[in-house]
Amino acid sequence: MATFTVKVKVWNPADPARFAELAAWADTGAAYSWISKARLEPLGVQHVRRLQFQTIEGHTIERDLAAVFLSADGFTGGDNVVVAESGDLEVLGAHSLESLGLSVDPVHKKLVPLVVALGLLARRP
Repeated sequence: MATFTVKVKVWNPADPARFAELAAWADTGAAYSWISKARLEPLGVQHVRRLQFQTIEGHTIERDLAAVFLSADGFTGGDNVVVAESGDLEVLGAHSLESLGLSVDPVHKKLVPLVVALGLLARRP
C-alpha cells in the first residue's frame, strides 16, 4: 500500500545524462512502478511492450512499459516501468523495489535494504 513518498531518480539506460527526479509513492501493492509520460518522453526511453491493467473500479486500461534505470536512497537498479498517463499516480512498485534491493518500512515510513533469502542446493559427493 502507498503510505509515503520517496525521492526517485530515473534515467535512460542508453543515455544516463538524461534523467528526471520525482517524488513517488512507495507502493508494495503495485507490481510495477508508474512514472509519468511527461517525465519519460524527454529522456528518450524506448517502450518495450504494452500491458493491460484492471483498475479497482473494474475497468481495463492499457499502458506502455519502458526500460529505465532507477535510484532511490543510494541504491540503483534497472526495471520496466509503466508509462503513466494524465491522472495516473507516480509510484515506486514492488518490481523496482526488489531491483533496488529495498523494502518498505511502513511504520517508520522509509525504505530499508532488503535481506534476500538464498536457496542453495546441497552438494552431492
